[in-house]
Amino acid sequence: MTRISDEIRINAPKARVWEVVADIGAVQRYHPAVAKSWYTTEQRDGVGACRHCDLLPMGTVEERITEWNEGESYTIEIYESSKTPPFDKAVAFISLHEDGEETVVRMEITYTMKFGPLGALMDALMVRKQFSKVVPNLLAGLKHHVETGEEVDRDVFKRLRESAAV
Repeated sequence: MTRISDEIRINAPKARVWEVVADIGAVQRYHPAVAKSWYTTEQRDGVGACRHCDLLPMGTVEERITEWNEGESYTIEIYESSKTPPFDKAVAFISLHEDGEETVVRMEITYTMKFGPLGALMDALMVRKQFSKVVPNLLAGLKHHVETGEEVDRDVFKRLRESAAV
């Protein structure tokens, strides 16, 4: 099993950050690798809520909430994908912790690959490197979106990365 995690401090109250991350059907507002997302269930929160994501540059994932702790954390699993690595199982855990007037958001992705030793080789050569960028990029996009209200697409994210490098 591969585990990738990171955290970020957001200058906003925990309730405001939760409002954004709990709207799972709108992840494209802050995730630079998601072109479009929407709910695929009438249920909008809690265990069983599902979403679809169109990924950049291509591919899709279907995800569902498997654990939900209102205002605190949730776990979401990829249960179907196209044009993405051949996961046997992939889940992401997001948690929020209030620290004064700021919120610390932690995200952890864990996954196992299909195809035994071949999958492990694919993970070592390509997948782990790719997913090691996903978590910090998502968190940076979330921070920007919550603090400014601006939606984060790839162009906005590129501008943010360039300004941070200066």
